[in-house]
Amino acid sequence: MIEGLIEAAAGEERPLILIVDDSPTIRMSLRRAVEGEYRPLEADDGEQAWALLQQEPGIELVITDLSMPRLDGFGLTQRIRASEASHLHNLPVIVVTGADDTEAREKAFHTGANDFLTKDSDRIELLARLRAHLKLADTIRQLEASQRELREQANTDPLTGLPNRRFFTQIANKELSLMRRQQEYFAVMMVDIDHFKVVNDTYGHSAGDHVLSAVAHALAQNLREEDTVARIGGEEFAVSSPATNRLASIVLAERLRKAVANLALEYEGSQIPVTISLGIALRPHDGDSLEDLLAVADERLYLAKQQGRNRFCVTDKTPRSEQEEAVDMVCPRMDEALAMVRHGNLHRLLPHLPKLLEELIPLLSLVNEQSPDERLDLDRLRAVVEALRR
Repeated sequence: MIEGLIEAAAGEERPLILIVDDSPTIRMSLRRAVEGEYRPLEADDGEQAWALLQQEPGIELVITDLSMPRLDGFGLTQRIRASEASHLHNLPVIVVTGADDTEAREKAFHTGANDFLTKDSDRIELLARLRAHLKLADTIRQLEASQRELREQANTDPLTGLPNRRFFTQIANKELSLMRRQQEYFAVMMVDIDHFKVVNDTYGHSAGDHVLSAVAHALAQNLREEDTVARIGGEEFAVSSPATNRLASIVLAERLRKAVANLALEYEGSQIPVTISLGIALRPHDGDSLEDLLAVADERLYLAKQQGRNRFCVTDKTPRSEQEEAVDMVCPRMDEALAMVRHGNLHRLLPHLPKLLEELIPLLSLVNEQSPDERLDLDRLRAVVEALRR
């Protein structure tokens, strides 16, 4: 039935309005009054009206009676005002009341109605109210669209469509605050396109813009939904990654590095090779503020570039070559190893069992000191470690 009502009103350019009343006579009277300028839909109570509003976002105004079965006009207006849908939240609602029903008018305004009509209002007054409210609603929509556009411009890098430095700082600080409360890891990366000046000098600035956009897309496509990448200036990007420990940050950095290195970029017939270097900083080891983490990540980015680029650096030590710094060669810490066991990632863990078991020996020695009657066979454990190393 609802689909039929919508289809009957489709195909015209006149504004679509919804008339809600349980009286067929009132609905017919209102429909005849407005149908020269508007496309009226009808509902016989608030529930049917609400269903129509969900299905037809093109409805621009509601005229509703107050006293109706199932859902009355007050309840319908409250639902409209409480809705998070943008097309409903500011929808003009005009209620129909008795001429002397002051209490009902006050309650209608309190629930969010924009205006009221008495049941003896004539057609001229009705149309004047509709025109005024539709014009005001259109003005509000235009203002909101302008505000959204201004916010997006203020927060977005126009070339890549990524968040800019200002917006990244806001997002990352909120994420970092949450990670502190939850006592979780937080990873920050600084990313720089290698030899970007050479790209601009060799192929031109338009080619440089093409490279920036392609790299931005590759980075964004290889992050989790909860991660954020932003262009913070020139050829430099920043990544924030909540609840990401050292091992996970290494895996992520290598994924981003490979994604960019594998880009087959071509501009005006020229092949443009592109790689990135990355510096990684982790909360809480490298600092507990975004400023400190970005500074550490920037220092490690510099180290990565010093050692040949197209690699990442996660410590203050000189980074090794890509082959030596491969993810599978990085021994996880004990907490990371336990997480890998829980997630069944044993193939990644097996090469590092000797080192992990060896790290347990001092702890188990302490257990022996505290429990002399139930001693652990540490010599046997050392023998297992040596056997695994062979």
